[in-house]
Amino acid sequence: MNNLKPMDAVAALYSTEDQELAEKIIDCLSQAVFHSPEIRLAGKLKRVLARLSYRVIHWTTKSSKSTDHLGEETTVFSNALLKRSKHPYAHALLSSSRSETAALVEGGDPMNGPYMMIPPEIRKNCGIWDTLFFDSVQGRDVQSRIIWETRSTYESAKHWLDAGKPVRLKAVAAGTGLSMILVYDKLIRDGFDPALITARITDRDEANMVKTNRLLGKLSSTRDKHFTSERDYGISAEPEDIFEGIETPDHLKFHIVTAIGIFEYFHGFSYDTTDQKHRIETVAGAPTAMDLAVRLAEMTADGAYLIVNTYRDDASTRILELFGKKFVYRSTEDLKSLLAAVHFHPTHIVGSGNIY
Repeated sequence: MNNLKPMDAVAALYSTEDQELAEKIIDCLSQAVFHSPEIRLAGKLKRVLARLSYRVIHWTTKSSKSTDHLGEETTVFSNALLKRSKHPYAHALLSSSRSETAALVEGGDPMNGPYMMIPPEIRKNCGIWDTLFFDSVQGRDVQSRIIWETRSTYESAKHWLDAGKPVRLKAVAAGTGLSMILVYDKLIRDGFDPALITARITDRDEANMVKTNRLLGKLSSTRDKHFTSERDYGISAEPEDIFEGIETPDHLKFHIVTAIGIFEYFHGFSYDTTDQKHRIETVAGAPTAMDLAVRLAEMTADGAYLIVNTYRDDASTRILELFGKKFVYRSTEDLKSLLAAVHFHPTHIVGSGNIY
């Protein structure tokens, strides 16, 4: 841990080796998330620097058309400054694995980098490019978001368990599901009966779920507690497209559902979008934010908690737009109106509205 950099820590978590190191990283991250002061959001100076960075990146970024592995047309970006950094996050910005996900911020390894800035044991080893990418305005938002999401999920689960009730949790479009793993790990370490806890991590990217299962197999709190057909409790990670799922029976509905970083890609109940800014024609017939809200409502039990987030319209986010990423921007009032339409009501808003 003494010389571990953020991306080295991510690699250790999701590799097939480094079991002892993965345990130490999760322990340090858990301590920082649950017991350290909250991460302060970026101040005025950092936001001014983000606007300056946006202009520099805008001037130095070029794009060209290419084809992906399926022969579909996609856009390829180049930027000499970012390429020279040789940083994995820069590589993620400059390339996309396939055309259908080119507009998304995929939840792969580089996107977990900001989380590794939370534990002080790892943060002290970061380099200049780690600071620029992971401690930017957006990086601070990401760090704060996982802390708020994880604490909210844990407290909601503890509320059910303290009452002696079983609890069912689900993380939708969770990337590598690190927040849910931290919650499950702490609940088990706190002495709650594993037979009362069901946690499901889902994402449409199968590669993310493969990595998640590697991590689950390393941790003492999760290694022997995988959900199976023989028992209806435990923790599991599996690929799933939320819009292709069948209706959830009442006895299998969830008491806590987290849907972080997904509403930003669906139109409706918004004040601005990337498409409007750049005069890009939207795809007709694509699922809307209301379609997603309805699907989330279908899988939640009565009295359930839904944990979602907004996305701040900031220069740091517009940097991502320069590389083809598309976002839908909502205020907390927009999000309230959207979820009220499917009978969700706000109980707790944290920070600048990032968690609802």
